[in-house]
Amino acid sequence: MALKLGWRRGGGGWLALPLGNRTTASSSACSSSNLFVGGLSYDTNETALKDVFSQCGDVIAAKVICHPTSGKSKGFGFVKFSSQNQADAALQKMNGQVLDGRKIRVHYANGTG
Repeated sequence: MALKLGWRRGGGGWLALPLGNRTTASSSACSSSNLFVGGLSYDTNETALKDVFSQCGDVIAAKVICHPTSGKSKGFGFVKFSSQNQADAALQKMNGQVLDGRKIRVHYANGTG
């Protein structure tokens, strides 16, 4: 099993956060509970992202990616569900929906399996 890491800026640098164990041999790019969300409004925060995706299942984590210096959103983020089935449902329901005035794109996150 391979340990996958997510990165988050901490007080003094970057922190490695474990995102879970996945077997790389038997998993495909479409077998994941991690979703990429693109086309986010620069005003969308992690709370709003988690709230809207929670309609589709149990959200473990929601992260809006921000510029390290300015702290402003880069317009994309990630949502992790407790199961692949919930992530599948969220992808089907949320892809192409409008969130904070912007049409979002939802895909399976690359490199998660």
